[in-house]
Amino acid sequence: AQQRSIDRVSHVVVVYLENRSFNNLFGEFPGADGVANAVAKGLATQRDRSGRAYETLPTGDRGPFDLSDNPREIRAIPMPRLPNAPFAIDGLAPGVTTGFNTLDMIHLFYSNRAQINGGRNDRFVAHSTAGGIVMGYYSRTAMEKSHLWRLARENTLLDRFFMGALGGSFLNHQYLICACAPEWKNAPDRTRSILDEHGAPAPVQNRPGFVWDNQVVAKGDGDFAVNTTQSVFLNNGRDALLPAQTLPTIGDRLSAKNVDWAWYAGGFALAIKPDRTEQETRYLNGAVRFQYHHQPFVYYDRFNPATPEGRAQRDKHLRDATRLDEDISSGRLPPVTFYKPQGVLNQHPGYAELDKGDAEIGRIAAMLAASPMRNSYLLVVTYDENGGFWDHVAPPMGPDAGARADFLGPGSRIPTLLVGPFAKKGAIDSTEFETSSILKFITERFNLEPLPSPRVAAVNSLSRALALD
Repeated sequence: AQQRSIDRVSHVVVVYLENRSFNNLFGEFPGADGVANAVAKGLATQRDRSGRAYETLPTGDRGPFDLSDNPREIRAIPMPRLPNAPFAIDGLAPGVTTGFNTLDMIHLFYSNRAQINGGRNDRFVAHSTAGGIVMGYYSRTAMEKSHLWRLARENTLLDRFFMGALGGSFLNHQYLICACAPEWKNAPDRTRSILDEHGAPAPVQNRPGFVWDNQVVAKGDGDFAVNTTQSVFLNNGRDALLPAQTLPTIGDRLSAKNVDWAWYAGGFALAIKPDRTEQETRYLNGAVRFQYHHQPFVYYDRFNPATPEGRAQRDKHLRDATRLDEDISSGRLPPVTFYKPQGVLNQHPGYAELDKGDAEIGRIAAMLAASPMRNSYLLVVTYDENGGFWDHVAPPMGPDAGARADFLGPGSRIPTLLVGPFAKKGAIDSTEFETSSILKFITERFNLEPLPSPRVAAVNSLSRALALD
């Protein structure tokens, strides 16, 4: 058979980072649709829930850097009264850099839908607990020397790439592997979301700032788990655990075609260790900052550790990140690889500053460029979701989007880079993509049976942005 140009890609490597909108990291990237465009087009004004424009951005209850990881003088910086507009986080006070953590903020399913507000993107502040920090981004000065920006300058930056599902990390990790939401029949009532008359999450009485954006969708919206829920197969003692999942994943489709694949995760070997000591647990939670809901495949019956088959599947496909370096440098990396950096390296606001994650991005990119696969790999550097940070570009939605949008999403725009020999050099590609564009590309490249989601069939494949001919 004649070789297709797409077959020149021998290895697809997806590095999956955390909780940043496109504007937050690339708002001042030269030539991209960033903050200046938003302001010029009048797309940056934030409104309260009644639709009135804020006079100034709300300051929130805490300083934007009030986290124990930060030095005392950084923690003490208050949120100033700022105009109702986007602002540079590194411009808030002298000495603020990408080496400090900012507050985490609401990033939940119905909240994200309410923030996007039909594509107007004008309720990010109104549906957050963190005040105006949601409008913050990092300036060109702060980002210029980062590996992220260097790789974007040297390869292809996608400035119309949306997170596949509304809300947070749990659902978007699931979406990355199945373009679906996990099913939870007969979920306990207390796990259900409750909406107000506008379809936004209802406030919790006597708990200011808290809303009923819970683990499971509201009654009438089905039986889907959408916000942080841990698995019966891997958890740290939380209650209300998600039952075993059986929907088809990209892993199932690859295995059916005898294409090897793996999910590498920082801290995984320690997280699944049955006889972990108290000291090891402290290390896992503290130094590693392992996140149980960032491990999407563990939710599936195929990887049930209580059965010999499940353990064998887990050993084969779910790997600790310590194996990644050796597999890259030796050329033993599977044709499809997902890499989830440990918590301290994933760039998640609240517990991971940008710099450590940026160094890891640079390290992986350099290893691939020096590896036996250097002439034939595709590295996709992307983020699970926006983390509650504002972005001004409306995701596909409504009747015009057809099957490119549905109840689950897409959500806000996120940063995504294509790196490697097939990436156009120094390019910004404004083709509409989203998380399932990765699945579509993998499906095309390896001739897989498509996943059942109509969305995967409707979206653009990443092949549209590559120089394959």
